[in-house]
Amino acid sequence: MNIYQRLNKIREAVSYIQKDAHVEGYKAITHDMVTSEVRPHLIEHGVLIVPCQTHAELKDTGKSTSKGTPITAYMASYDIDFVNIDEPDDRVSVVVSAIAEDHGDKGPGKAISYATKYAMLKLFSIETGESDESRQEQKPALINEDQATEINDLLEETDTDKNRFLKYVGVSKVERIPANAYQNVITQLHAKRDKINVRT
Repeated sequence: MNIYQRLNKIREAVSYIQKDAHVEGYKAITHDMVTSEVRPHLIEHGVLIVPCQTHAELKDTGKSTSKGTPITAYMASYDIDFVNIDEPDDRVSVVVSAIAEDHGDKGPGKAISYATKYAMLKLFSIETGESDESRQEQKPALINEDQATEINDLLEETDTDKNRFLKYVGVSKVERIPANAYQNVITQLHAKRDKINVRT
């Protein structure tokens, strides 16, 4: 197989990787997570990843840690080559730039890890389950005020233990019930009320 056929085999094998880290309010996926998922398939299909740095510079960000240590930005560009191990001249190159902020000597390592990770994610079209463009976790829509009042009235009418009910639904208060769970909750409470009315 040529390099494109090998890469497509890997692309078929790895379609989704869940983001595994939380960074400043958004989810991210680590280099180690991507590598652990992709590496066995690279080996199986005879593809070697060879990062080559083509440019780098170190800049002062003007920021510092709480202890006053300067924070620098390591800015670099890379050619990430995906090489057919049987024919080393048969390769695909992905150009990636990376910026890594650090207050020590880890900037270069962070930058090359970032570049290699994203080369793999984009070349193999791997889904991660989040929107990289927005970097905002999507919060579910909640029930409105009238729906919350209706549920509270039904809880009282059916003498339902509110704490147990909230634990069952998985929220801390009625107003936090997701909108898409409203119909199911109402149906159950109506059914409970109807049973009570039949008994009486």
